[in-house]
Amino acid sequence: MRKRVLFAGLVLSALALSGCLFIRAPSTGVIEGYVTNHLSGEPVAGALVKAWPMNGEAPRYFVISDYYGASTVTNSEGYYRLVVPEGMYVVEVRKEGHATSRVEGVKVASTARVDIVQKPVFNPNWSLEPPKVTVTGVTEGMTIFGPIEVKIDAQGPNDINLIYAAFGKMPGAALLTSPRAVYSNTYTTGTFTINPATYGVSGWTTFEVVVYDWNENRTHVIFRVYVEPAPSPAAIAAPLPPIANILVDTIRGVLIPAKTALAVTLSKQVGFFGLEPQAAPPGANVYVELRWRKSLDDPANVTGYRIYRKLAGETDFRLLYTVAATGAATYLYRDSTPDLKVGVTATYRIVAYKGDVESDPLEASCTPLPPWDVQLLSPADGAQDVPLYPTFAWAPTALVGTTRFYRIRLWDTPHGGYTLTITPPLDATSVTYTGIPNTGFERLQPHRMYMWEMQAAFALDMTTANAVSIAANAGYTTTFPTQVPTQIFAFTTGDW
Repeated sequence: MRKRVLFAGLVLSALALSGCLFIRAPSTGVIEGYVTNHLSGEPVAGALVKAWPMNGEAPRYFVISDYYGASTVTNSEGYYRLVVPEGMYVVEVRKEGHATSRVEGVKVASTARVDIVQKPVFNPNWSLEPPKVTVTGVTEGMTIFGPIEVKIDAQGPNDINLIYAAFGKMPGAALLTSPRAVYSNTYTTGTFTINPATYGVSGWTTFEVVVYDWNENRTHVIFRVYVEPAPSPAAIAAPLPPIANILVDTIRGVLIPAKTALAVTLSKQVGFFGLEPQAAPPGANVYVELRWRKSLDDPANVTGYRIYRKLAGETDFRLLYTVAATGAATYLYRDSTPDLKVGVTATYRIVAYKGDVESDPLEASCTPLPPWDVQLLSPADGAQDVPLYPTFAWAPTALVGTTRFYRIRLWDTPHGGYTLTITPPLDATSVTYTGIPNTGFERLQPHRMYMWEMQAAFALDMTTANAVSIAANAGYTTTFPTQVPTQIFAFTTGDW
């Protein structure tokens, strides 16, 4: 017997020395997502992303593993991917010139999608340590039957700026993330009440907290909770498509008719999206507007609306967001997730639901257009002796969409500041000012300095793409965020 044990030990030693001894590795999963700069919607490339187990607990390995201390660097699109053993994780992002962003409570079973906002640092001489966040009243896996009382405390080397909380999503400051609980310039929320019904969630969902300090360091805490569903009805009526036109011009008529899904490309950086992350072409923003009319069962027999999406190349729809049913006649939701890309078709399904029952889907697709811009040509900047009936000319930097809409704004700032607007025919690249008969604007005044700009420049494709790309919107419409034109030319008129 002793010889058998000794022989077995020798065999195991030999196998180990030869590299033939296999020990089952723990099950693994993936953490992936995008790191983006909320100020412009641009991806943050070259950011170092690390993940480690919650509470500093190392995985229980029997052999050395490359998985422990997983790290990677974001690519040009801000995308990262980590392979780690199953468990609960902290994910942290650092990059020179940027504040630190940390996400706590990432649960890895198969693939965990975590999009992360990383903002430029406010003061590089201040601490880059993210706030320590303590949440009271919510625990991992808890069951919620209605409104709950919560308290959020935060502290760190820097003073705390903002505290956000929400069910079912990463909360932030912009309209894209409403509703959410918001507290500013305080290290604590005190005890407050938050109701999952406000967010239209039921069943398994998340309760999420985001805290910023004054140096833009950020901590995002995630809890998975179960919200007790309402009783299931026998059936639910589907949401209805919209009927209202989205954008109408007083001269050219309907520019954007009613659309369930409309892809919007903003061709210039704007501080519009608050804390909601989104990637975009360099210097631009991309998002999708979803519009629908309420289900005939809303609100008496509808908890909310679930929005599912599938991008071209994907095989399955995934739940993107849940909107609470309020009884409103119409609803609007903006999808600004960072995997939206120019030229990639996004297909959406919007369903009304209650309990375990979902309605038939309202389905729509759209394809974001590329960004573009407009270059002013004439009258050139600084031009003299310009005719009193000038011809304005411009050139698009690219032919985007199927139709281009332009609107020129002309003003006489040195002599009272009055403004005129000129709407050329669709797709035109020049227009002559013909005056306004029987008014003081029959022609321009001689020997005066005028300034002109492209107040609006929209590229439209309402046939196949269901999309608009906005090069300029200098206060022309509130339907989309204002983007200041890149060029404003001044000229001086000649004699009579």
